[in-house]
Amino acid sequence: DNQAFRDLLALDLETGKQRTLLKDARIGEMVLNPADRSLWGVRQANGLVTLVRIPAPYTEWNQVRTLSYGELMYDLDISPDGSLLSSSFGTVDGDQSLRVYQVDALLSGDFEPMATQDFGSAAPEGFVFAPGGRQLYGSSYFTGVSNIFRYDLDSMSLDGMSNAETGFFRPLPVDENT
Repeated sequence: DNQAFRDLLALDLETGKQRTLLKDARIGEMVLNPADRSLWGVRQANGLVTLVRIPAPYTEWNQVRTLSYGELMYDLDISPDGSLLSSSFGTVDGDQSLRVYQVDALLSGDFEPMATQDFGSAAPEGFVFAPGGRQLYGSSYFTGVSNIFRYDLDSMSLDGMSNAETGFFRPLPVDENT
């Protein structure tokens, strides 16, 4: 749907047939909540960004929160147990942060993050939850090149996991027990 408004389609993997679930929904950055099978995403319209939830069977979207003009959410992820949502967050003055929200709080109208890690003007990119759901891994140019960082929710600390001159991108945490 390039050069148009984003649709949400369902694809039958066996037949290859597709059907439109939401036409011109303008929703991207989607992530699946494994707890209730809802999709969460970011809708952009009229210069405003809205965090949305699309409950199964994915035929309507619900506004969770429309951000103030100049605020942006991107790179969403949801913890394996479905209780936490993370996002990179940018403001009109160029400040970038990683924010973590409790899903239940978001659904009740509370948009206060439970954790925030400031990245200054360096964007946190592709942060994803580790299998245990208490750490996130992602990349940032925080040190001048793109390297991997771990954000620990228990200690609220950010640790560099790499320090390569050429950088690293989009980590994929794996469960060491599998």
